[in-house]
Amino acid sequence: MNTEIELSLSLSPSHNAEFKRKVAKLLPQASKPVEQLLVSIYYDTPALDLAKRRMGLRLRKQGNQWIQTVKFGQKGGGGLNARTEVEHITHGQMLELANIGHVEARDFLCDDKIATRLQPTFATHITRTLWEVEDKKGNIVELALDVGHIECDGREHPVNEVEIELKRGDVEAVFTLALMLARNFALLPQQRSKAERGYRLFEQVPTTPVGAQDVKLDPEITPYEARRQVMLECLRQLQFNMVELGQYEDDMEFVHQARVAIRRMRSADKAFAALPTDSVWNQLEAKLQTLGQQLGEIRDRDVLVRETIAAVEPTLSDKLRLEPIKKRLMVQREALMQALREDLESPRIGMLLLQVLHWLHQDPPAEAAEGKLRPFTRDALNRRASSVDKLARRWHKLNEEQRHTLRKQVKKLRYTAEFFATLYDADKVKKYLSSQHAMQKVLGTMNDAAVCRHMLETLASQYPETAFAGGAVAGWYERIDLESSQRTEQALEALKEARPFW
Repeated sequence: MNTEIELSLSLSPSHNAEFKRKVAKLLPQASKPVEQLLVSIYYDTPALDLAKRRMGLRLRKQGNQWIQTVKFGQKGGGGLNARTEVEHITHGQMLELANIGHVEARDFLCDDKIATRLQPTFATHITRTLWEVEDKKGNIVELALDVGHIECDGREHPVNEVEIELKRGDVEAVFTLALMLARNFALLPQQRSKAERGYRLFEQVPTTPVGAQDVKLDPEITPYEARRQVMLECLRQLQFNMVELGQYEDDMEFVHQARVAIRRMRSADKAFAALPTDSVWNQLEAKLQTLGQQLGEIRDRDVLVRETIAAVEPTLSDKLRLEPIKKRLMVQREALMQALREDLESPRIGMLLLQVLHWLHQDPPAEAAEGKLRPFTRDALNRRASSVDKLARRWHKLNEEQRHTLRKQVKKLRYTAEFFATLYDADKVKKYLSSQHAMQKVLGTMNDAAVCRHMLETLASQYPETAFAGGAVAGWYERIDLESSQRTEQALEALKEARPFW
């Protein structure tokens, strides 16, 4: 029994040959490559009892041997996984549950309710090119390029990824190797293991945009550990959506969720502002902001074409030609999307995601205070609420830019409340968040109107033929903006009367 620590990174198939050629040059200390043909059969019950326990059971043919492996106890995150692994060589292609060298896992799998219902669920067929790398400190890692597919009932899902597994030593060796490779290849952290992708193929789960999830914080952990867990969740959301960008004709929601993930991560940084950071994080945060702006340019055009213009089209289409505006905006959108695809095909974005993951797995400084989490979160929430309150009380004196600042402050307060929600009474948290909803909606509509006006004015200066129709769309939205602002008083009252749950 051992703990398997590995990092999975997706690689475009077009880079496979180059990857194999360059490994020897980049890693002169690496062993000569060994190629293996691996066929793995994954087992579960019809009710997927193993998957529900986050346990994996497989038989793998490696050369002339069959190896039974049980995995459980998922830890890590962001593509770095640490799991307990129990394996042994079997007497052929058969499960030997009684020989599992872990009492709890063996008892569960040998229970008649499980053992008698186990069946092949899916299989993987992989050609693995393997290198062993030992660094100057004696750390040993295995570097593997896995190419093949997952198969289930005639359906297939391609596999093309790099795996870096720690065989001996410190996990820092995994990151050192990964970051060196990421400077030379477009490697994106792969969140889902082959087993997880196999289960999705078995259940025929479509690939959809991934939203934010609550982080179940233990009140006994330190603020440093809470920050790590919250930001790993933000990184999870970002990685899932970035990997899928440009893969689908309708990728609007992937763009939106990737942008939201960056906003949440930067808000988390502010929520934990009482904790010291360092120059490394400051540089990463600036790069994340740049990526967020890049996604924002695409998102703004999506909203304008598919929400704003789509809403006014039934009213104005008989009087105005809106198609030229939509066409120009979508041409711009495609150019921005192509630039993002090129960035994804370069080392830039993968390197950034890996650097963030690496930073989040660093130990806190030795002088870090071991403060209690609840008092820390109360202070953070009070700071956020105070920022909103100061601006909200001066609402009638705020200019457009200041109202935009208020909108961002309200959103950051919402994110902070969501980060810490599991530490408090769920009903009180829900009631508090709902009290902010009206103000968020009012401010969001006002911001959409401002963005709409600016984009259409810019478009008209570039393409004068769009000026008249663009002016009509902007005018229609100004009316919606005016109606929205008339609901401000009610929204402000709800915001002011919100009772803090902390």
